Amino acid sequence: MDVSLVPRILQEIELKENSERKRQAYKSYQAYEGNLRYFVEDRLKQMFPKTWEMFQVSDYSAIKKIVDKKSKSYKEAPLRKLDSPEETALYQDLVKKFSLNEAMKVTDRYFNQHKYSLLAVFFERSPDVFGKMAEVFKFIPLAPFEFDVVLTEMGDLEAVILSYPDEQVVIGPETDNLDTLIAGDVQDRGTDKKVYAVWTAKNHWLYQGTKNSDGAWEFFLAPNEKNPNNLNPYGILPFVYLPIDFSSDYPVGSPLAYQTIELNAEMSTYYTSGSMQIGTLVLKYPSSQAIESVANGLFTGMKLPQSENPDAPATEAEYIAPSPNMSGHREAILTHMSAILDEQGINSNQLIKPNEEFSSGFDRLLASADVQDIIEDNQGFYSKVEEKVYHIVAMIHKNFLKRDIFKSETISVVYRKPKVLISDTEKLGNLKQMDELGLLLPWEKFMILDPNLSEEDAKAKYDLMKSLQKKALDTLVGESTEEEDEEESDEAGEEETGE
Repeated sequence: MDVSLVPRILQEIELKENSERKRQAYKSYQAYEGNLRYFVEDRLKQMFPKTWEMFQVSDYSAIKKIVDKKSKSYKEAPLRKLDSPEETALYQDLVKKFSLNEAMKVTDRYFNQHKYSLLAVFFERSPDVFGKMAEVFKFIPLAPFEFDVVLTEMGDLEAVILSYPDEQVVIGPETDNLDTLIAGDVQDRGTDKKVYAVWTAKNHWLYQGTKNSDGAWEFFLAPNEKNPNNLNPYGILPFVYLPIDFSSDYPVGSPLAYQTIELNAEMSTYYTSGSMQIGTLVLKYPSSQAIESVANGLFTGMKLPQSENPDAPATEAEYIAPSPNMSGHREAILTHMSAILDEQGINSNQLIKPNEEFSSGFDRLLASADVQDIIEDNQGFYSKVEEKVYHIVAMIHKNFLKRDIFKSETISVVYRKPKVLISDTEKLGNLKQMDELGLLLPWEKFMILDPNLSEEDAKAKYDLMKSLQKKALDTLVGESTEEEDEEESDEAGEEETGE
């Protein structure tokens, strides 16, 4: 990408549409992290501008429950294999030491929550606790409000733009130290200055943006004495983009945050209606009669002064009960819950019971739902992500560290399959019946006993077992033959002695 295009790209980043994309992603992030009540109250303000403060606010985080249910791809670390055992061991040690699995857990969550995310792969040399310079890889998951991307017409990643806070950012291959601080200006702080880090496969530019007197943004290339040529020292774009589709634009944002807020607004209305069954107090009195402020409550008495004029109407108070259709309201909320789950690909064969709390019923629906298909689909996608991560790590070693230690062209990533919770006796009984019915090939028994074995490993284990059995049989036959020879020899000796 030519440097002359960068200012125009930054102008597009600051457009209202892109800012709204980030704002919605940040709203979803906040709702997931525990600030849901704020958004529910804001929605109640829109629905009931004069009385919203009196509502019993529901803040059940359906978004967190659903996202966590689907984000199980890295519940157990996958098996990663390269072309040689030496490379495999070296790479396994690297990803374990620098917590790739933990980073992929967060990436999995961001992907299920937002429908797209970004994984950064950075390297730096920094002093350890003993003051010795240590080589550190950083795998950093990024939510949609923390980055902008430039894609080709085919949907391939061409450039990544990170927004930095108003502070100096230092980068330079001469110091072997890349500042990997990633903190976007996501809360609309109203600052008039911003710093952008623009990454391509060949370059790394720092741009500063300032607002002019008209409120428009202007951008200029910021000088960097430690990296005067604005080069990307890695020789490869150190990011992996994870979109749910590969169009040339961002995926349409997930509606899950909006649906959760609407659901809780409905539940707040339902709970408040249930608490207000006494109805609305109506006070009848002559217009000429002065009435002091009236207190209304479950345990509040009321004085009703009467006019001294015997012909004046009496002062009366009564409640008008609305008689709301609580059952119908509840059914509507349950229907909304089911629709949200169905849209997320989560189906359950159970129902929320009539007297059951919404939250406990929703939890039970999720607990009984099978999302293994979703998890396996995601794992198929993440295996390609892992391959890109491996190539970035290999290229950083080759281009930046000048060590060509990872030579494998591809990496095999095997995700551990979930274990079926049955007893060993039941499992062996099932195997015996399947074997007697001729439903299994010999090595498939090992794959059933250990679902994480590949077919090649199962065959190798079967061959080893057959070899050991043959060796044991040969040994047994040999010992039997020796015993027979000794018996024959003894018999021959006895015959000779008898003669």
